Amino acid sequence: MSEEPKYIQIRPQSFDPHQIISYLDALDKRFIRSEIDYDEVKDQVQEVFDFVVNEKITNETMAVSLAKTKASIDDRYKKVKKELSDKKKLYLYYKIESKNGHSYCENLKTQSINNLAIEKLTRG
Repeated sequence: MSEEPKYIQIRPQSFDPHQIISYLDALDKRFIRSEIDYDEVKDQVQEVFDFVVNEKITNETMAVSLAKTKASIDDRYKKVKKELSDKKKLYLYYKIESKNGHSYCENLKTQSINNLAIEKLTRG
């Protein structure tokens, strides 16, 4: 059995607005940072590809189509593509983590409201 992810271990156990705000803020900031990192690498992929294509055309005097083919197997391009893949995985993980955290806290709010309503009904 695998260990629970950290965001589940540290989630608020009751509806405390201050805890919830801090918890969701941390999740959202991680998600935003991962999205920024992913977008930056996404831009770099095209830049590296264009650079390598131009380098191949200039240094090896070859046709554009052949330069593009060679650029797609170039180590520099492969490296940035791998980095893009890693950043995308991290971005998607933090996106899901943030959505799950928001959903969990919304459930806490609903439970808290229901408990207050039950309390009022049983007292009266």
